[in-house]
Amino acid sequence: MQKINICFVLSSDSSRLKVNNSFSENYQLIYKPIVSFLYSHPEFKFTFSFTGEQLEWYKKNSPEFLKVLGELSMRKQVEILGGGYYNPIFPLLYPVDRAAQIEMLSSEIRKTIGKRPRGLCLCASAWDPSLISSFQACGMEYAVLDSSLLPPSKQLFLPIIVADKEKTLCIIPSFRNFVPDESISPVSYIKNLVSAVKKASKDSSDSDDTKRIVTVFLGKHLLSHLLEKGWIEDFLSELEENYKDTIELSLPLLCRRSASNFIQAYIPAGISSDIALWASVPFTSVQNKEKFPVTIYDFFKTYPRQQALNARMLYVSMLLNQCHGDKMRKKAAREKLWESQAGEAFICTPNGVVANSKRRLAAYKSLAEAEKLIRDADEFSESITAFDYNFDGNDEYICRMKQYNACIGLESGSVFEFDVMKSFINYTDNFNRLEKFDDYTDRYTRGFFVDNLYDNDEFLLFKKRRPTGGGIFSNKKYTPVLFSSKRQEIRLECTGLFSTQKQPVRLKKNYFVTSSGFTVQYILKNESNSILNGKLTVESNFSRAEDELIYNLEVVSNGERKELAADETKNSVVNKVSFLQVLDTQNDVAFNFEPNENASFIYSQISFMRPNEKENLVVAGRTLTTTFSWDIQLAPGMETEKTVNFTIVANKKRRKSN
Repeated sequence: MQKINICFVLSSDSSRLKVNNSFSENYQLIYKPIVSFLYSHPEFKFTFSFTGEQLEWYKKNSPEFLKVLGELSMRKQVEILGGGYYNPIFPLLYPVDRAAQIEMLSSEIRKTIGKRPRGLCLCASAWDPSLISSFQACGMEYAVLDSSLLPPSKQLFLPIIVADKEKTLCIIPSFRNFVPDESISPVSYIKNLVSAVKKASKDSSDSDDTKRIVTVFLGKHLLSHLLEKGWIEDFLSELEENYKDTIELSLPLLCRRSASNFIQAYIPAGISSDIALWASVPFTSVQNKEKFPVTIYDFFKTYPRQQALNARMLYVSMLLNQCHGDKMRKKAAREKLWESQAGEAFICTPNGVVANSKRRLAAYKSLAEAEKLIRDADEFSESITAFDYNFDGNDEYICRMKQYNACIGLESGSVFEFDVMKSFINYTDNFNRLEKFDDYTDRYTRGFFVDNLYDNDEFLLFKKRRPTGGGIFSNKKYTPVLFSSKRQEIRLECTGLFSTQKQPVRLKKNYFVTSSGFTVQYILKNESNSILNGKLTVESNFSRAEDELIYNLEVVSNGERKELAADETKNSVVNKVSFLQVLDTQNDVAFNFEPNENASFIYSQISFMRPNEKENLVVAGRTLTTTFSWDIQLAPGMETEKTVNFTIVANKKRRKSN
């Protein structure tokens, strides 16, 4: 067996997306010490991975760091990996966006370091065979991929060749099981590594003189500890004293270009094993026991908020590709789109559970800014369209109005996305409660205009914020009855059996869409042979990711205006309400609700708890929940109608009480 080539790679810093200010701290703690060590130890080869935002920060704040990196690169001691500028999940992007993200980062690396990268790493090792053509077209000779995506028979410490039609790409696996632990001495670490490689070489059919490659990604804080404890220096000393003829520190590109033996393989779509652990049960680590690898789409099935963001991103991508207007605005819109594609917004694990909500908020903001630029670039006209927006097999209704975007779905017949163009916020980016962390599990998805019909006992549970079993509309799929883009009207209906008496009821729900909001009409019919007594509720949930209070509540009750505490943590009730205003104080956007009949108003703030990397429960997001409620008493065969007028007021006008 020839020498074992070890390639140590430092993973990139988190993308800021305007919410992460850790670049300076990580530079002092990690990047500056490792570069100083490399400069004084020219025999130690090392590989870096950067995001475009990191390089931007270094250019502005630490240009001397980039100058030293360039010098280390010129003497072939350091290699800089490429990738996407905002570290995106590549399989989620259209080919044009993949190529653009790669080219942006490659150009930035060439300008700041002096050499164009020839290899790249992937966020979460999110892989799909369709990436082969995209990567090759961008001049990439290889990609580093987590070894967990390979079958054991292919984990022979050799480069792998994958093909897509006539295109090929070299894959260099990175091995998570060889990430060093400071509790293990360098001597033991090297012995274990050599033993594992020799065993794989013995079991393979390749000749003994084949060069083996071991690529290892190091986390930032792990590298900091290894440097601080002197582990790296002891490791280098051990290599020089006892393993000169066995082990050589190298760089992935040198290994790729000097390799003479390759393994041909097909690598199906998948994500790295550390992310896959969290893909089957929300925020719970579970080993994958299925025969098939876990993909990013399996991850989305478990985390619907990430799937919703992906649907929004693809929709804006589609709008941009169809735009034929002003080229400068279109270019600016595409840059905002790329910014929204940062992978940390689409992957949520305990390592980033708190920041993830903020990154998702920032991604929605970038997407709304991109759409506004698209509207300005082309001739915009308000429209309502119907198509499968969120890939669930059913059409959704997309309302592109001057002040907002809204998506109305058949699940609960609710508004599941509501983006206001002034504030660039999706106000329905809500979590759902999970019993393991929040004591209760919600049986419906929170959004705007979520409806339910409760009997008196269930309504008492609802007022205590406990899940109920008999509410019959919020967790049902509505049936489309009529859609008129011209009249801007959507008609839905739903049927069910009410209460323990199994009374058949029918709810017709009609949306009349306007430039400033909706009029939502409800027609509830008792189709049973007995009197129906219940509570009809209409619930709207306003998400928030910020720590500070951003909403104010005002109601008109009995003709008097009242201000309410929006941070109330227990359900509070105000009776005889004829008007509600939810005010976003940070963005000066008001949401006005006017029921046609006085209603009881129920409100509270819900905090959603999730575990962090230390398995402590922390607040991952909050929602302001607001509900109108009416007493219903219907004779057999009779109907009742309720209407709610909903408008957006972008200049913070307040309704004056009489």
